[in-house]
Amino acid sequence: MKFKFRFSGVMIFVFLFLSLLATADLVEAASDKGQQLKREARIAVKVNIPIFQRLEIIEEPNINYAFLMDNYNGSREIILEEALTIEVLSNADWHLRLNNRNLNSNAMIRKSGQSDYDWQNLNSTTAKFNGENGEQRITFDLKFVLDQSSIAAVNNLALDLRHSLAPEVY
Repeated sequence: MKFKFRFSGVMIFVFLFLSLLATADLVEAASDKGQQLKREARIAVKVNIPIFQRLEIIEEPNINYAFLMDNYNGSREIILEEALTIEVLSNADWHLRLNNRNLNSNAMIRKSGQSDYDWQNLNSTTAKFNGENGEQRITFDLKFVLDQSSIAAVNNLALDLRHSLAPEVY
């Protein structure tokens, strides 16, 4: 019998304590008729999202060597405007590096619409471009610098493009 009495006493105490808290909320709510009772809760959540990046070549350079040979006028440069289009999808800011592995041609690259001072060499160095997160479509102009001593240099105009896409890490 003693055991049941103690258990009942504890239950009565808990019930009284909870009802006291409930009436305190009601009294507070009743005293502020014009204002609503506001409660805030803050939660701090840390989420690690892995970096996702994809580079897709939308339009590859279509170099028609027969056309270039027929229209070669002895100039030192052949410029192909909007010859290469790529699409970068990334959830982080990124760095793109491009390089031409064909060492027989001297190729240069720039983003379409940039000035003539923005050409970057694709053979002796790596061309570098930056971008922001999201989906970006970028078009490039290509320039081939020919050796004037030989018209046969036009036959060596080939682009064996290699790329690397890396996230910008702070």
